[in-house]
Amino acid sequence: MRKAVGIGGLRRKEAERLALSRKGNELSQREIEKLQEQITVMKSNLEDFVREHQKEIRSDPVFRGKVQRMCQLIGVDPLVSRKGYMAELLGVGDFYCELGIQIIDICVATRSMNGGLIDLDDLKKRLIRKRIKGGEPIVEDDIKRAISQLKPLKGGYKIVVFGNRKMVQSVSREMNPDNSTVLALAQYTCKFTVEDVRVGFGWDMDRTRSCVDDMLRSGIIWIDDYDAVQPEYWVPAFFSQMSGSSLGV
Repeated sequence: MRKAVGIGGLRRKEAERLALSRKGNELSQREIEKLQEQITVMKSNLEDFVREHQKEIRSDPVFRGKVQRMCQLIGVDPLVSRKGYMAELLGVGDFYCELGIQIIDICVATRSMNGGLIDLDDLKKRLIRKRIKGGEPIVEDDIKRAISQLKPLKGGYKIVVFGNRKMVQSVSREMNPDNSTVLALAQYTCKFTVEDVRVGFGWDMDRTRSCVDDMLRSGIIWIDDYDAVQPEYWVPAFFSQMSGSSLGV
């Protein structure tokens, strides 16, 4: 029969467990301190790198994106760190502020035509035309970053996706799931009919009409009632893919 462990044995085991736990905590703390030291060194090296390549960062959007991703990997947000210190170092603070203002200008100017919904590619083309000749080139990632900086304005600026379409929304309204579903249906043809929706999704007439009327009121879609029996509904935000951005600003 195995001998029971006495009180003294239990105390020794508990003391050993506590000692191991303390040692583990000490090792963990040392590892954390070493990691923090490494990150500090990396941040310092990154700042030196940015100073050396400032001109390339501003002139080359691909290189700029890579540097910004390096910043994110070590936990530095160029637009908010140290009250804009890294933004100033990168030379992107004014860049994104200017780009954000231009995005607002275009969205406001086109809102009466598209209901506050513009194709991301169309917005990019308009921005390129709008920016001063010789200014820094822009890529899609720049637009996304600039839009993220507009959130404090509470103007509803954000990127939404319908099917394969990336759109910029510039009105303070939540797109309900039915709206998104119907817009995805029209992503290639830029139009749809009530029957397309009913047959495509198996909705009843009340649900279909409620969704369509909601988008009509907001200006997201237009109605072409040339055919009074089966009118077509068009999504002006999708027109750019058909006509090469025929809605000029």
